[in-house]
Amino acid sequence: MIENYYPSWLCQELINNCLPWQEGKNMSFGDFNEQYTLHDSCWIGIFYNIGYEQAITLAIQWDEVWFPDEIKKSITVGEPYLFIRLTGIEQISTANYLDIGNISRIIGSCEFEEIDGKKFLAIDDVFGGQINIVYRGEETFLALEKIEGF
Repeated sequence: MIENYYPSWLCQELINNCLPWQEGKNMSFGDFNEQYTLHDSCWIGIFYNIGYEQAITLAIQWDEVWFPDEIKKSITVGEPYLFIRLTGIEQISTANYLDIGNISRIIGSCEFEEIDGKKFLAIDDVFGGQINIVYRGEETFLALEKIEGF
């Protein structure tokens, strides 16, 4: 069993699908990539609420080194988390995910392309793993910093 590394609020809000999306920023993944990067950030997971909606949440422990100044100023304590909500999911696939032991999967790069209203997102990790997502909906980006007990 994996040690409980993440704070309890994170698990509760992901499973109960109650992240404060109204505080997030709606923008395309292409626009996000022009301003920010996921490079060196660690995967927490992909959460697909298939029981109730055609949307996924990408949960990432965001690497502070690459933050723009406006985000650095807002982080005071705790660890920054980035949640990305994608709607209109059509396909999710993974490739090259081999057992690497109890090591965090660090994101190396991501690519985004939109063709005829279909959006293609590929996120590669430094160990050769790749996640490919095809969707037609919107993207919401939510950066949170919470500490246990708040």
